[in-house]
Amino acid sequence: MPKQTPQKKVSKKKVRVPRSARPAVYRWKKISLTRGFWLFFAVWLVGLLSTQLLRSSASNIFFSFLNVFPIASLIYALIGRSAIKVYMMADNATVEKGAPLSYEFRIYNESILPYPFVDAYMMLPQTDSVRCAERKVRISVPPATDYNVKNTVSFRFRGTNRIGVSCFYVYDYFRMFRVKVPEESYETVYVLPRKLVLDDDKAQSVSDSAQQTKKNVNSYEKIEVSDIRDYRPGDAIKSIHWKLSSKCENPVIREYNTGTTDLTYVFADMSRRFPVEAPDKPFVFIPPREDGEPEPEDPDADVAELINDAAYEDMNEYCADGVVELAVASVLRELRNGKRVKLLWFDERSEIGAFSFEVRAESDFDEVFRLFATAALVPPEKTVAKLSAMVNDAEDAKFIFVLPTIDDETVTSICTMPCTSDSSTTDENEVVVYMAEERYAHKAQRAAYIDGCRTQLAESGLTLVKGSLDGFRQAPAENAGEEVEADA
Repeated sequence: MPKQTPQKKVSKKKVRVPRSARPAVYRWKKISLTRGFWLFFAVWLVGLLSTQLLRSSASNIFFSFLNVFPIASLIYALIGRSAIKVYMMADNATVEKGAPLSYEFRIYNESILPYPFVDAYMMLPQTDSVRCAERKVRISVPPATDYNVKNTVSFRFRGTNRIGVSCFYVYDYFRMFRVKVPEESYETVYVLPRKLVLDDDKAQSVSDSAQQTKKNVNSYEKIEVSDIRDYRPGDAIKSIHWKLSSKCENPVIREYNTGTTDLTYVFADMSRRFPVEAPDKPFVFIPPREDGEPEPEDPDADVAELINDAAYEDMNEYCADGVVELAVASVLRELRNGKRVKLLWFDERSEIGAFSFEVRAESDFDEVFRLFATAALVPPEKTVAKLSAMVNDAEDAKFIFVLPTIDDETVTSICTMPCTSDSSTTDENEVVVYMAEERYAHKAQRAAYIDGCRTQLAESGLTLVKGSLDGFRQAPAENAGEEVEADA
């Protein structure tokens, strides 16, 4: 038998997080000493020596004052801990991205003592209105007055944001003691994306599509009645069950089983695909042309390179917005066509790390819309390839994969997925890619790369759909160079 090599024990070292990087609630203890206390301690030592050396009444009085002074300062700071309160002026808000949102809160001093030194740690929107970030604000609160924070902001991206005060620290007059007041008071703002409405010329009424069943193989009829339900606007008149309708208050219709599947899976990829900072690339000097014409783009250029370094900072959030809106549009389109839809995405709010909801009507989707619309980004390894492993009943189902970007690894993983290779409706499966063309540096090369991905996916029976925040754009199979745009 081969000899097994003993494994070395890996020592777990605690990583020390800098105090400036910690949340405000955990930055300092309930009562902590500042640099002013150590300066006072030096004065106290001088007073002690002068009292021992001079032995005068003045030095004794001064030293006694030094002994009482820190106690009075500590009591003063502790009073501020219970006297200063935070009041929010509004409840939780739900707005659409880009819409103006007004928020207001105040820090109120209920005591008769002034507190000129208060460090308030607030969660406020960033200057670029992407997310809320913690800010330290040094304020002065006079007796029985308040400090108001009021502003109007428009969030650029969908998600969940918290606005308010995480905690604040009260100091005494001589800044010797720091007393923490963990007064967490937030307003939760749910920023929702738009609901894109995509026109579909093949839209059918509910009674004209298969509903929740498949064809019975033991039946000798081409079309079977699968269910009886109330009439809905848009149903075909020929489907009305006249005999039962005469006995009921409202008309009822027959639902037919057409022998085809009515289930569509929509996978939303919420993974981070782009670095936060621009990757280092060597500087290459290209001399300008004498005729003034722009230089032709390099055929060997990186098709994933963005137009500038600033574009990397919020590219993940930018593409996540596109994924969510395109996924919502796909779900609504399938529901209008009489389909059942299962929406799946990775989410850390779930106990199992992912959510899966089946919706049968737009009213059902409205119940999960906010949960899906405010989903946070997940690590880059949590892609639709792993998400599709949650699917067990893949037979005869349609699959729609909504991606923030596309690369060779993603194309290969989707083409080799068991759920797509085993599906009998492969010719209907779609790969929806959010393009964000305005952010890529080499547009011509990327367009050629997308055409190559389209060809590779088409060989596996998958249709590549190019999406943007302004609508769907799908290239016809016979001519990859032309695009058909559907207005949102």
